[in-house]
Parts: sequence; structure tokens; C-alpha cells
Amino acid sequence: MDSEHPTFSSLAGARAERFQRSIAALWRPLLLVIAAILYGLLAQSVFNAPDDIPSGPVTSGTPADTVRVDYTMRSLDQILTGRLWQDDLWQHAERSGSGLGYLTHPATFRFHIENRSAQPMDRLIVVPAPFLDHIAPAAVTREGITRMPVMGDQYPFNNRIYDLPQWVWPVTIAPHSSTLFLFEVRNSGPTMLPVSLQTPESVVGSSASTLVWKAFVSGLLGFALLLNLMIVTLLRRPGLAWLSVLMISIILSQLILEGFGPWLLWPEYPAANGLLSVTLPLCVIAICQFTPHFIDLPRKPSRILDAVSLIALLLLVTTPIQIPYMGQGTLLIIAGSALLYILAIVLKRLRTHLYARYYALAVIAIFIGAITSSVRTVGLVPVNSLTNSAFFLGTAIASILLTMGIGQLLLEERRRRLSASIQARQEKLRRTRLKADYDQLLVTHQNTGLPNRLVLEDTLEDMHRRGERYSLYLVRLEYFSQIEQSLGYQAATNLLNSYLARLNDFLRETFGEALVRFNHQGLATIDITSHAFALRNNVLPGRPAAIQQAIIQWLEASYIEGRYAFSWHPSVGVADSAIHGKSAADILSCAGFAALDQGQTLTLYDSDIAEQQLRKQVLMLDLENALSSGDIYMLYQPKVSVRDGKTAAFEALIRWHHREFGLISPDQWIPLAEQVGAIYPVTLWALDRACRDWPVLAEHYGHHIAIAINISAQDLSQPGFDQAVLATLQSHQIEPQNLILEITETSVMSDTGKARAMIHQLSRAGLQIALDDFGTGHSSLGTLASFDLDELKIDRSFLEDILTNPIRQRIFRTALELGDALKLNIVVEGVENEATACWLQQFPGLYGQGFYWSRPLNIKQLLECSP
Repeated sequence: MDSEHPTFSSLAGARAERFQRSIAALWRPLLLVIAAILYGLLAQSVFNAPDDIPSGPVTSGTPADTVRVDYTMRSLDQILTGRLWQDDLWQHAERSGSGLGYLTHPATFRFHIENRSAQPMDRLIVVPAPFLDHIAPAAVTREGITRMPVMGDQYPFNNRIYDLPQWVWPVTIAPHSSTLFLFEVRNSGPTMLPVSLQTPESVVGSSASTLVWKAFVSGLLGFALLLNLMIVTLLRRPGLAWLSVLMISIILSQLILEGFGPWLLWPEYPAANGLLSVTLPLCVIAICQFTPHFIDLPRKPSRILDAVSLIALLLLVTTPIQIPYMGQGTLLIIAGSALLYILAIVLKRLRTHLYARYYALAVIAIFIGAITSSVRTVGLVPVNSLTNSAFFLGTAIASILLTMGIGQLLLEERRRRLSASIQARQEKLRRTRLKADYDQLLVTHQNTGLPNRLVLEDTLEDMHRRGERYSLYLVRLEYFSQIEQSLGYQAATNLLNSYLARLNDFLRETFGEALVRFNHQGLATIDITSHAFALRNNVLPGRPAAIQQAIIQWLEASYIEGRYAFSWHPSVGVADSAIHGKSAADILSCAGFAALDQGQTLTLYDSDIAEQQLRKQVLMLDLENALSSGDIYMLYQPKVSVRDGKTAAFEALIRWHHREFGLISPDQWIPLAEQVGAIYPVTLWALDRACRDWPVLAEHYGHHIAIAINISAQDLSQPGFDQAVLATLQSHQIEPQNLILEITETSVMSDTGKARAMIHQLSRAGLQIALDDFGTGHSSLGTLASFDLDELKIDRSFLEDILTNPIRQRIFRTALELGDALKLNIVVEGVENEATACWLQQFPGLYGQGFYWSRPLNIKQLLECSP
């Protein structure tokens, strides 16, 4: 089915994959074009450059001639005034046109041009370095010294002889003559004089070709800038806009280097071309700020890049005012260090970050461009259009690469949004289905499909408002849990639905119009084990007793379904709307309470029994508060030696004085606490209370005294009960042998395995273990012998008619012999009079407990009675 009809998610995935392939196909040709252009420029620069620099004057008819250039660290005025152009103070400028570094004083360059022909030679002296601030030339011939036009960034554009980016001076060399040219250069950046001799045609051609490829790169950069701004707008991530700052700074820097600086717009303010000192620090700031937004960085690297940005900002402010050591040289060192640091960070994250490879290539491109521009300024590489634009090319390539990375980020974001849109539509469909299911659930039970409690109560409330009398029957299926455990949830649910369908049919056929309908159904489901139906009292077909008998017979019949035959063990509670409540909720509650009676199949609601049940529920709700408020307290009854009447121990007896119900006997609430699982906190409270009172009793009765507390079968099965007991003893600094744990015979026999293990742990820890109410349970002698017991308490029932009944006396003696055989201390409970106490004195080592010696007393009363 799936192969014939692909899902929407698979179609969306296929479209996304095709979109990725189309993007990759788009970028490959563009990268190929860029690589081809760069290779062509590099090849032209390497293979067409002259291999040797002539050592003397050069004359040639070629379009461009390279001349030998010397330099000295003196101004032009000093040389002309002292006629120093022929002295030995000149040094050769290796590799024509290379830079001398960053100088704070002028440097003067010289070169000769000789015309050996019989015709005048017209040439253009070209200096392709439009970024130089000040160039003052002079020509020295036999006739004298001629000052030529001064040019440079510090002079208006209309001082140029030709409207070209390069500095150009036209000269004419007379036949059979030689001319010495002196060029003074002052510059805030690298000082250099890349000079060549060209014809007008070659100047225009070289300028045009250079402008073409630079315009192409600038166009790509401008396109990347617009694309970046668009992506920033779409993704709403302002941090990515730092890439736009970098691109703008690069474009502006290159325009300045090419002689198209901002002063073209304002020729009367030539100082505007000095913005190079602003754009270069901006490039450093932009790359440092862009990095944390493109590559997720920890806090420490981000702070380091912020510090570099602050230093670059300081250089941006101080470079134009020419503070020592705060110029472009310092900026190059800071920028190079920052690039190396960023490159190290990115290389570490190549495997963990999706876009790190883009950033690594971009940083390498910027670094190569910056290094090339730097070594050009100190004379290690020649000055030409490629080296002049090395930083521009490197940063342009880096910007394009980063834009490609951001484009990939945009594609990923678009893919995520597309996926989110698909998920949103699917979620909307699911919500629609859920709403329909929810509306259905509002009126039906999810397991049986029958009307639920809400529909039941609404229907009955309508009958209340109309004054119609009805009887509500609530059927509890007590054995559903056992059937579910035996057959499994699904099988049990299927059998239940089949059973309820039969019951529904029986009710319709038997009671007809008397049966109240809940959404056209005769049955409603309260929960998986409780189901209800209602009969109108005024239209019942027969007497109530006969109707109830018919219901009982049907429910008590065995249920047969396929190979199964069993009973659900139903119990039915009945409540009458006329006498048992004022609302549907009250009637339902009464019927539910009556259905809890498992002694008979059908039970009519009884308010007296309900009152007792309500009292028990209130007691359990108040139990926790009673433990903390003092309503539950402890009394102590002594265990004494029958022979001499000396107190050997005390049994702690818990009492509860309820604020509403008064004094409540333990047998009225302790079994209920055990039933609902609330007895363990009571035991821990009793243990703590007894340990708090032991020091007071020990001070008056001796430190040998022990306190006995009663524990439940649930306590024995509680994990860590022994550790809780020992922790309480340790916190009160009481020895284990001073505590006796009394366990009823019935609780021991309820789970002998767990009881035996826990008793063994407690006995090993040093606590005394007493078997309480011996003779009322069903323990065998073998079972008792397997427990680690210290004391046997014989139930008070053994003393009934003990003085006059020989049979009871023999039974009593047998019990004592059993205790002796097990080597246990024996305590007889319920000694009420002197005659019984005297009769018991015939048995040595016997202990007794009862009203004859003392009623249960509180601590204060015990201290008043102590000897």
C-alpha cells in the first residue's frame, strides 16, 4: 500500500533532496568561473612578468618599460638643494616597485630614461598606486631642473593630468639624450613607487583590463552583500549582518586603493580619502563579531574576539591622528593574530559544526590576502594590480564563501520551516481527529463505548427537575481484575463488552419503557468495573421485590462465552431518588456505597451503614493530622513478674481522642488503617514516641526496662523497615534490647516468608521479638519454631474460667510447656483479679499484664505511681 501511494512526508523529503542537488549544481559552475579567473590572473602575473630587472637606463619601443629604481631617505627639496642626485647615498629598490614599509618621513626615488634614437620619445610615467598620499616629481636634464605636477590622495582629483586610477605624468625625451627623474613619496601607509614607462595605448588597455576583472569581483561582492542582507532579513538574525559590514568595508577599501575614494564626490575635501584607516579596522571588527554568530562559540573565545574588536576600534579612532605605534602596521599584527586564532578555533570544530568548513576556507582566503598585502609593503613581492588587490581578493572570496555558508543556513532554515509547516498541517489534522474523538469521549466510555458518567448524571438530573421518581442500580463486577490478570487486558475487555451487551438486551426485554435510556442505551459505564442502569418507579412491570429477584437471578447466572464459563461476581447497589438524595450525584454515590457490600448480590442503600462508612473515611482523612497534633497519644501498661510483682517492661498502647467523635478504640481504626495502607506511618510514629519516653521510664524504673510496641503485618513487608527501626533507636541513643516488637500471630502467618526474613533481620540487630495474641491464630508448631522469637504472649481468652475449668487449665499448661520448649519468655495477658494472679504464681518465671496490676497510663501518671 505504501509503495503504491507514497506519503506526503516522503514526497516532501524527495523535493528537499532535489532542491539540495539544484543548489549544488548552481554553485559548482560559479566556483569554476571564479577559479578560472583567479588562475588566469595569477598566470598572467607570474609568466608575463620580467625575469630580470635591468641594472641601467632602459629605452625601448615596447608599450611598457620597466626601469631601474633607486631610493634615499631624503626629501626632494634636500636633494635638489644639495644636488645630491649623483651621490652614493642611493640604494637600489629590489624588484621594481616593491615597498619600503611604513615610513613616517619622506623617501625619494630616482630612475633614468634615455632616448638613443633620432626622434623625440613621448612616454607616460605611470605609478599604479592610487592609494599614495603625496607624490612630488622633478626631472633633471642638461638644461636644468623641471618641477612636475604634484599628485596624490591629498590633492583634488582635478590635479590629475588624466582621469585614470593610476598616477600618470606625460614626458618627452629629446633625441640622443637622458633624463633623470626624482619622485618624492609621502604616505601614511606603505611607502613605495611602482613605476613604469608606457605608451598612451598601453595605459588605457591595462587600466581597462584591470578595471574589468575588479569590477567583476566587486559585482560578485555586491551581489553577496545584497544576498546577505536579504538572508539576515528572512532569518531575523541581526548577528549575521556583520558579514554585510565586512563586505561594505572591503568594497570601500578597494575603491580607496583604486583611486575612486569618497573624495570623488567631494573633491574639495581630499582628506576624505583617508577613510582607509577606518575601513580596515572595520574589517577586523566585522570578522571578529561575525564569528560567534556563525560558529557557536563558548564564552571564553567570544570574549577574546570581543577584546580584539575593542583594540581594532581603538586603532580606528587613533590611526587618523597619527599616534605612535597606533597605525596600520599595528593593525596588521592584530588582524593577523586574530585570523590565526579564529582559524585555530574553526579547525577544531570541522567535525562538529556543519558550516565550519566554509569558515575555515574564508579565513584562509583572508589570511593569504592579508599576508600578500603585508609582504608587499616591505619589499618581498613586487607591486602590481594583483598584489595591490590581494587583500581585496582574499576578503571578497571569503565573503562569497561565507555568503554561501549563510545561504546553506537559509536552506536549512527553509527546510526546517517546511518540515514545521508539514508537521503543523499534520498536527491540525490530528487535532481535528482528536477533537472528534474527544467529543465522543465526552459522552461515551473509552473501553465499553457506553454512555459515561456525565451522560448518566445529566439524564438523571433532567428526571429530577421533572419530578420523575426512579431507582438507580449500580453493578460492580468484582472479578474483572482477576479475569484481566488471567486472560489479559484486551481479552477481558472483549468479554466485558459482550457481557454488557447481553445485560443491556436483558434490561430492554424485561423492563421495556420502565428502563431509563442514556443516549438510547439502557446501560451507562461509570468505570471499567462499575456500570449503572435506572428504572422508572411509576411504570415498573411488577412489584419491587419481584423486579429485584429477576435482576439477581440474571446476574448470579454463570457467564458463558465460547470456551469460557465463569462468574463476574457482581454486587448491585440500589438507591431511590425519592428518599436517598437530592441530586443525581447523591443518588449515584449512595448506590455506589451500597454496591460495596459483597455479602449479598443486591443491597439497598442504608443510611446508618453509610454513616459508619463516612466516619471511617473521615478518620482516615484525619489520621495524618492527628499524629502531628497530639490527638493520637501513647499510654503504657506494665508487664510484671507474677511472683514478685516487679515491673519488667511496658507495653505502649496507642490511643486516639478525635475532636468530633471523641475517644476511638484502636480496633475501630487500626484495621482500617491497615486496609488502606496507612498503618506504616502510625508504626513509625509509635516507635519514635516510645523512644522519646524511654529515658523518662528508665530513670524511674531502671535502665533494664524495655518498651514493647505493636507492629503490623504490613510493617514486616515494608522494605527497609529494620533500617528505619535501627535509625530511630540510634537517633535517641537507645540500645536495641530495650525495645520489644510485638507481632500478632495472624500477621506472622499472613506471609510467612517475608515475616520470617524481616524478623530474622530485626533479631540479629538485637531487638526482642514477641508473638502477641498467641492462641487466636492458626500457626503450627513447626512454623513458630522457625521464627526468631524472644517472647510469647498468651491471649486473655486462655484465662476464661481458668480457676474452675480443668480442661482450660491443661490447655494453659500445654501453652506454657510450648513456650518453655521454645525457650521463650511467657507473658499472660488479661489478668484482671487477685485470684487469677495468685493461681498464676505457681508457674516460675511467668510474667503477667492486666488491670490487676495497672491500667494503661500516660507518662505523667506512671511517674506519680512509681516507687
